[in-house]
Amino acid sequence: MTPPTELAAIRNLATAAHLFVEPIWLEWNSAWNGDAPVTPSQWTCGRTSLFLSRALAAEGFEASWASGTPRLSSSGPELGDFGFLSDAGWQSHAWVECGNVIVDITADQFGAPPVHIVDRYDRRYSKGDRDTALPEFIRARQRAVDEIWPRWRCNSRKPSTLIPEMFAYTAE
Repeated sequence: MTPPTELAAIRNLATAAHLFVEPIWLEWNSAWNGDAPVTPSQWTCGRTSLFLSRALAAEGFEASWASGTPRLSSSGPELGDFGFLSDAGWQSHAWVECGNVIVDITADQFGAPPVHIVDRYDRRYSKGDRDTALPEFIRARQRAVDEIWPRWRCNSRKPSTLIPEMFAYTAE
């Protein structure tokens, strides 16, 4: 079980990261020539989770990027119960595993709170055995995080000034 003070520090950092990256999602989504996202975080989970894992690691937490993909395309065969289990079934998704918890700041696209922290074994999350993205997309994800990292490091926002009631913590 993760100590309450550590959970509070994780929650504060995840909240600050969410507030930092929210306007960046608009940049990322405007560069994509597809349909507009339903929520600003839609289609950003890989980059956002990679960023969050780096931010947590920079503060001394053991954090790792995780993902699951139930199918490689909308018409492709099922690979299994991987990703995030939404009301519509398993969805491709990425999140961060940090100690005994999952930290997810893009699950709001599935109706979860903007900062979603749950037990590492929450049944809605199922990690696949590998990153199914093509190598060029893995590199693009890394570049996207590398590009915003200096902005994060210069960010003067203090997590203690955030309004915690805006976000939910549901770890069991």
